[in-house]
Amino acid sequence: MLITFISESITRIFIKEFRNSCPPYHIYQPLQYFFITTFYLSYLKKSTAIISWSWVVFALFTIINLAFFQNVWTVPTNAMLPANIAYVLCALLLFKNILQNTGEQPLLKQGLFWYNTSTLVLFTFNFFCWSFYNVLLKTKNSTLTLSDITYVLNIQYYITTGIAIYLDSRHKQNE
Repeated sequence: MLITFISESITRIFIKEFRNSCPPYHIYQPLQYFFITTFYLSYLKKSTAIISWSWVVFALFTIINLAFFQNVWTVPTNAMLPANIAYVLCALLLFKNILQNTGEQPLLKQGLFWYNTSTLVLFTFNFFCWSFYNVLLKTKNSTLTLSDITYVLNIQYYITTGIAIYLDSRHKQNE
């Protein structure tokens, strides 16, 4: 969350100075991919090799995208889309693991369940949102509705992450 806060703070500076907030996202996107997939790696042990190789592939892809397709002043949607697909796949695999290994604690009291649900909702919507974002900008159509929904879903994501941390800390105190 700290990286997101720093990235979003830097984008505000870019908006004031250059009237464009895109450049920080070209750095933030690979960092976000690494941290989110690392989180899932701790739960998806059977996918260690795939996730580890995906870091290399994703880093190369983002560099190629920046060099040849979406310059620093463009939203890096070409990098965001595969990242969102990876997050959704990780979330679905983790749901499979959660459902196969349910313990005594109900799902609704498990922080991991809430975090994973929030991840699935946010990044599924983000995939569709970012699929159209640059197209809407090029055709001079408003992106406000997409931006507003993404903003609300991001708030939901961080609130749910906070709830997940709280539930896990309560569970660990009771052990």
